[in-house]
Amino acid sequence: MGPLNRSRTIATIVVLICILGVVVFCHFEAWKHHEIEIEEPQRLEIQLGDNFTDVASKLHTQGIIQNVRYFELLARLANSTGSIQAGEYSFLGTYTPVTVLQNIVQGNVVTRSLTFPEGGSFAEFLHILESATKIEFDLTNRSVETALAGLKMEQTWTQIPSDHAEGWFFPDTYQYTTSMRASEVLSIAHGKMLDELREVWLQRDPATPLSTPYELLILASIIEKESGVIEDQKQIGGVFSRRLNKRMRLQADPTVIYGLGDSFDGNLTRAHLNMDHPYNTYRNYGLPPTPIAAPSRAALQAAANPAPGDALYFVARGDGTSEFSATLEEHNRAVRKYQLNQND
Repeated sequence: MGPLNRSRTIATIVVLICILGVVVFCHFEAWKHHEIEIEEPQRLEIQLGDNFTDVASKLHTQGIIQNVRYFELLARLANSTGSIQAGEYSFLGTYTPVTVLQNIVQGNVVTRSLTFPEGGSFAEFLHILESATKIEFDLTNRSVETALAGLKMEQTWTQIPSDHAEGWFFPDTYQYTTSMRASEVLSIAHGKMLDELREVWLQRDPATPLSTPYELLILASIIEKESGVIEDQKQIGGVFSRRLNKRMRLQADPTVIYGLGDSFDGNLTRAHLNMDHPYNTYRNYGLPPTPIAAPSRAALQAAANPAPGDALYFVARGDGTSEFSATLEEHNRAVRKYQLNQND
């Protein structure tokens, strides 16, 4: 082969390679923007430490992408092979390889929710966490002291018992992902309670008989257990504040019930009211030593800014609301009417 023919051959090969490169490039560009319709939800779990090739293979197996090599090339060009986020992903609807890659790089993971109810106990919150789907429950067989120490709860105010968790976690709905632990959710709920408590304490009525935010938390927890009606909570806050100012016993049934613990069978008796324990506000003056439940924002506000008035007593009407009285005579009449079904 002469020099001229050799040059022509080389030139032809170069042209063919260029044409092939253009074809591959055009095919790649068309592929990465090609839409795939996923009609049934496809779940993908990326574990910490999974390499990109393994993830791409999982996506291909589930029909979310059609070409593993192209997908790896797409990630390399975007410098994203080391940026994928661990977690659980759900794919449903229309996707392109570009949007699939964006999802796993941006960490658009599946989120679930759980709710800590207003007035709930720490034990109830632990049960909710333990029963939640796809969350790592890392508080098994741990004492309250150990659990609280692990949460690194902020001891902002003095004389807060380290073995008592009631009231320190804000009742609300919380979002979580498969990569979260139960202790992380508790830590978020604790931080939210601290924020709510600080804000309400700063906005409190200066005439309130409460001397610390912790006392406010205790009173709010009692109000929460007495009633879930916001307007009644304000009135109950007023009753308890006036009783504290007058050095009257609070005589709050929920504190007695809390003190009885698991032995309470649902029937509060006179014998219970005469029992000697720190939570019996029929025998003891002032507030009980700790909160008895998780108060809502409304209950916190009712403790900090109680409704004005002269009522010192209240009784449940049976419909969720309460009847308030200024004198014991009025109160006894209300008790006969609403609890004993006796009309004067």
